[in-house]
Amino acid sequence: MKKLFAFVASALFSVATFASREVVPSDADLAAYATKTYTMCIYNEDACNDIVLIGTYASWNLANELEKFQAVTGFEGWYVVTWEDATDPEGDGGVQAKPIQLDGSGNPSWDYQLGPDAELIRGTEVAGKPIINPNGAEVDIKNLQPGITVIDVKSWKNNPCTAVYHVYNVALVSPDCNDEDYITPAISGGFNNWAQQAMEMNELKTAERQQKELPGAVFEISFKAAEGSEFKFRSAEEWGKDWTNELKEYDAENDGWKGFSGAGIVEVSGNNLLLGETTDLFFDLGDPELYSWTNCEKPVDEDPEYVVVAVNVPANAPAAGVEIIGEFDGWTGTAMELLNTGWWFAEIQAEPSQAFKFREAGTWDNEIVYVNKITEEGKPVGLDNITFKDVWKEDTYKGTPCKWIELDFSDPNVYVWKTDWVAPSGVEDIVLTESAQKVMVEGVLYIVRDNKLFNVQGTQIR
Repeated sequence: MKKLFAFVASALFSVATFASREVVPSDADLAAYATKTYTMCIYNEDACNDIVLIGTYASWNLANELEKFQAVTGFEGWYVVTWEDATDPEGDGGVQAKPIQLDGSGNPSWDYQLGPDAELIRGTEVAGKPIINPNGAEVDIKNLQPGITVIDVKSWKNNPCTAVYHVYNVALVSPDCNDEDYITPAISGGFNNWAQQAMEMNELKTAERQQKELPGAVFEISFKAAEGSEFKFRSAEEWGKDWTNELKEYDAENDGWKGFSGAGIVEVSGNNLLLGETTDLFFDLGDPELYSWTNCEKPVDEDPEYVVVAVNVPANAPAAGVEIIGEFDGWTGTAMELLNTGWWFAEIQAEPSQAFKFREAGTWDNEIVYVNKITEEGKPVGLDNITFKDVWKEDTYKGTPCKWIELDFSDPNVYVWKTDWVAPSGVEDIVLTESAQKVMVEGVLYIVRDNKLFNVQGTQIR
């Protein structure tokens, strides 16, 4: 009798689970929850922790406050979240967001994002752009239009409910650049949410290396993480925090350098290394002919490009005129011509990676600054350097192929000339102190302070 009861209960559970997935909430069922511009409803039966939303509205920063999914009344296994997003849904990339699970400590983790088989059930896409876009072993949910989107999650990239944790001991024989470019390795991964402050590895002293019979410059680190966590080696130096300095390996087939693949040591997931059952990992990458760091490779000289620059500056342009100034002219300043449209214009030669700014001709005493941004000392905050390749577009001018740049800094609510700047009131939250950190999100520079993210406008730099 007990076996019969167990069989019937199991069958009923299976039917109920099946029915929950098949019986999808309609927009009318979700109307009471849709109190904001965007609403996402998901089906998931495998989550053991709370599910939250991360996306463009939070600048993809897990340190920000994230929206939490709630159960949909009357629909077992269905969850819903609603949020606001300032991103233009018709713009490049559209509005983007994805659910992730919290880990066992209640913290959001990129390890526990969507798996590759999520299915769109209902939603309005931006014309020609998919909502569900597979990317390696995960799924990006993007190009969302205002309204309700319904998705069957099906699986998680990793699931904290079934995660197996180990203490991993990692040793790395690191390739050296030269005496001037000493690299201190660090590790970033899903277990520390790909932190800007990567976990710096510790260099073994000579006696320890000899005792362990390890050659060269050896670095070690131990940390706790779940099987399936992804990671990369990167530089721990200040200038390497924007992922410009990673480990590379020589690609003999193409006679060039590519990202380190971890071949023969660990498995990979997309472009990332993968932690598995083996907890003691040794990476012997000391051969400079086979392994390198990005910044160790001497950059090839870039040919200058013919660049046409047009800029609309704040009102009351200085009588001395406007200059574009940067690495292309040794920061000496190049005069710009005032057009009858009110824009300023210049033709120059520049390399793609060079940076530039605008100022009053002949002086740094008067440059473009932000209306509502101040330093701790109460001074205005000027535009950061802009890199040519991040803002130029292909075009022609006078029948000649060129790179064309148009930048508009005329909004009086955002920009002003330094000499016209007046200390704003009520912007204490945007004061940039020593504790503030700069972070890059999709090529845009932001300031993080006290777990708050502030957009530094006009800075499209890498």
